[in-house]
Amino acid sequence: MAAEKTSKSTPSKSDFIRKHANLSAADVIAAGKAAGIKFSSQLVYNVRGGSKTKKTASTRKTAAKKAARSTKPATTSKADFVRARSHLSAKEVVADAKAAGLKLDANYIYKVRGRTTVPSKKASGSTKSPAPKKTATSKLVTTSKPSAANGSHRSTSSVEDLLRAAAAELGLGRGIEILQGERARVRAVIGR
Repeated sequence: MAAEKTSKSTPSKSDFIRKHANLSAADVIAAGKAAGIKFSSQLVYNVRGGSKTKKTASTRKTAAKKAARSTKPATTSKADFVRARSHLSAKEVVADAKAAGLKLDANYIYKVRGRTTVPSKKASGSTKSPAPKKTATSKLVTTSKPSAANGSHRSTSSVEDLLRAAAAELGLGRGIEILQGERARVRAVIGR
């Protein structure tokens, strides 16, 4: 009977470990030694691990796959990232990319946007002039058009080339609308 009294007055090793769940394994072992109970760290891990619900191997694999999917970032290319933000300025896209952990610069954004094709408006009846040709160095090269009077070639400035490229990209009708809107805005500012 004396043996039964001592076993009931001192908790079992597992109960002692469960009571000290907030301590690390080394701290539980030290507390156990102070209480006169000896056990290994493996017992601490077994007791703590046994208190959780047991999972089958297939359940563990499924849980691991779900965890991997949830922690893995969506794999989108930098170009797709830029295309998804076509409504933002290049500066805003760079800021978004930085927040998302991507390194982009404005030149890259302009390159991606320049390569993105715009649906043709030929079906709706508007005509589209051919886009300027690009050389190997990606500079715009415009073909000179002969003048009607003497057949000589006229030179154009880069600003005019950009205007032609923008009109080709947007469509002539939309380009004219934008220019007319800008004209009206300038006239309002200067008071005409």
